Amino acid sequence: MWADANARKVVLLVIGLTFWVALSLAPLELAHVDEKHVLWQISSYSFLEIGRNVIRESHAPLYYWLAKVWWHLGHFDRPWAYRMLSTLIGLLALPFAFRVGVELARTRGGVFLLALMALNPFYVFQLVWIRMYGLVITGGAMLTWVWLRLLRRPSRRWWLVWGVGHGLLAFAHYYSVFFVAGQVLIILLRRPRGWRIGLSTLLIFLVAFAVWFAMVVQAGTVDFTSRILSAIPVRPTPWEVIFHFWANALVGPLADGRFAQAAGLAAGLMLGALWLRAPRAAIPPVWKDLGISTGLALLGGAMLVLRWPFLGARYFAALLVPFMAWATVGVISRPYWPIFVCLGLIGLVHMPLLVGRSDAEDTKGVEMGRISMAGSSDPILLQAWWHGAWLEYPPNIRYDWSDPWQRQAVVSGAPSFWFIGVSMYRGNWEDWLQQLRSTHLIDFYTEIDHPIQVKRASLFHLVRKAQPLIWEDVDARWENGIQLKRIGWVRREAEPGASFQVALQFTAWRPIDRRWTLFMHLVDARGQLWANWDGEPNRPTDQWAPGQEIPLGWSVLVPLNVPAGSYRVQIGWYETGTPGFPRVPLEGAPGTDSFPLGLITVRPQELPARIGTVREGPVELIPPVVRMVEGPQGWRLEVRTQWRSLEGASTAGWRVYLKAQGAEIELHRVIPTPEAWVQGPGWLSELWISPPLSGGRPALGWVEIAYNGHLVSRRPVWIFPNDVWWHYGWLFLNRYDH
Repeated sequence: MWADANARKVVLLVIGLTFWVALSLAPLELAHVDEKHVLWQISSYSFLEIGRNVIRESHAPLYYWLAKVWWHLGHFDRPWAYRMLSTLIGLLALPFAFRVGVELARTRGGVFLLALMALNPFYVFQLVWIRMYGLVITGGAMLTWVWLRLLRRPSRRWWLVWGVGHGLLAFAHYYSVFFVAGQVLIILLRRPRGWRIGLSTLLIFLVAFAVWFAMVVQAGTVDFTSRILSAIPVRPTPWEVIFHFWANALVGPLADGRFAQAAGLAAGLMLGALWLRAPRAAIPPVWKDLGISTGLALLGGAMLVLRWPFLGARYFAALLVPFMAWATVGVISRPYWPIFVCLGLIGLVHMPLLVGRSDAEDTKGVEMGRISMAGSSDPILLQAWWHGAWLEYPPNIRYDWSDPWQRQAVVSGAPSFWFIGVSMYRGNWEDWLQQLRSTHLIDFYTEIDHPIQVKRASLFHLVRKAQPLIWEDVDARWENGIQLKRIGWVRREAEPGASFQVALQFTAWRPIDRRWTLFMHLVDARGQLWANWDGEPNRPTDQWAPGQEIPLGWSVLVPLNVPAGSYRVQIGWYETGTPGFPRVPLEGAPGTDSFPLGLITVRPQELPARIGTVREGPVELIPPVVRMVEGPQGWRLEVRTQWRSLEGASTAGWRVYLKAQGAEIELHRVIPTPEAWVQGPGWLSELWISPPLSGGRPALGWVEIAYNGHLVSRRPVWIFPNDVWWHYGWLFLNRYDH
């Protein structure tokens, strides 16, 4: 029963207001890689496969399974639907927090704790996050209320609820084990009526949990998580971890770290002073039991930092309601209690930071992949959702590799496509990719590095083999024993962003005793290299028998920065394992290391001029795409340009630079563009990147693009330098300088 009808109305009103606050502060799309991890798991794998995967990735499975059920119910395809699931589950913590407050200090205590939670930025943050922490907070609040009730009015039904609830909560977050241990200790000391029922019920779940956790340890999950979290440049003491949780509980994880330290210390001293003056009658008998159980749970989790770098305040989410209830119940009768409620407002104003911050992504490999894929009409097979974050593709040409139907539809229906696989799960797709080489050619490959292992990716571009239309007989011999006999042309033209392929027939005119790598170059009339693709034949050359014909298909992806014109295609060989030199000379032609296959034509990339296209002198510039990207070295500015010249212009005339805080920083091309004269209707796409930015607060800067000293485009951009960052696990590093 509720304390009274008015209290029930208050609770419902507060739930509605908190729901509105959560919706207004929540990002519409994804804000962190962990959210993408949840969505990827539930959309790509079955319940059993999710369990197998999270065993290897340090996560408990219950929230993932609940989200999978939610996915089956609605087949939602937008992040907000899963954010809503976390919010709805987390809001249930409010009525339970009210019940906890009533158990400790009657209706006044319930209303106080309800208001404290509703305005708590740490709680609201977990409400809008697609993670398990809203569920864990609700579980902690409910089980604290049930436990307090059992200590006063035990019953068989509530013992069963308590045992089952704690058993399930252990599968929501591993730190919940410390939470149940603290409550079990008090139960063993107090031994309320029926306590054996509760512990027996709990024991059944704990045995299952022990089996599960043994598999987690055997899979090396603890070591894997330790390696990831070791990248955080702090090694706190257990006391600092506890204080970190206290500061988070007051002002949330998005406030400035120095302010959080000061507010936490000041609030702690004020609470201590108020406790000393609090009347003994205001302190309920179970307050000591609540303090012991919560304190031991907090201490047990904090002690782990002595061995492992587990220091996040969110790990203690189950303790939020019992801890806040224990810390503040003695001051409810004092006139200063609104101060603690209002402290949360300070943290809430920082919630928009969550919206404004994108995923961390390494610039190594990402820019190369992005500039290669930009403008392509080829579909993309993604093994993981989060690797689509840096792509500028419309959603309708992204496909889920984990879905066999979508995978087969792309492989059989598209003449060429991109594949992005998680490097950590290479064993899942490597055999599939190798089998595809019988029907497809690979003409682009790069590794996308990242400090988080599951974000490392392998990017491939695959082209279905086509039958040549024209065959030409040739006789080219290299000194390593390889002979080229025929060339088959599929097409003798291509356009930027697309591939061209040729069929080659080789043989060995003498035994070959080592492995050689074939290179194919696209060069202009001046001999300037514009595109290439190097690789070993499917059958290594040391397995070629003299006289045996070796058919070989080869493809080259033409970059978007290649101007229209005529280009020579030439091939050659170098020893596998070397950096590309020395190259093998042609037989009877010392000093000649490549053989010209013929000429191809690169057609102009024709795009409709977009609104805002600027013409300055001989050049036209489509409005640039400007974004901030974050990697291990910090924030960088990335600018994508598309330009052309009908009158003629030099690629060397362009300059892109950033002006911010009185400084001018020049950007450079991700893929160096040779100096060339460009004239015609075709557009060239280029990607520019800045050096790592550091120093100062977030600031408004200006990206300026000039040609031959004349300003062509100028647009604003918000700068997040390297010293301005947010790490949700360690609040004291969340500040504007180190």
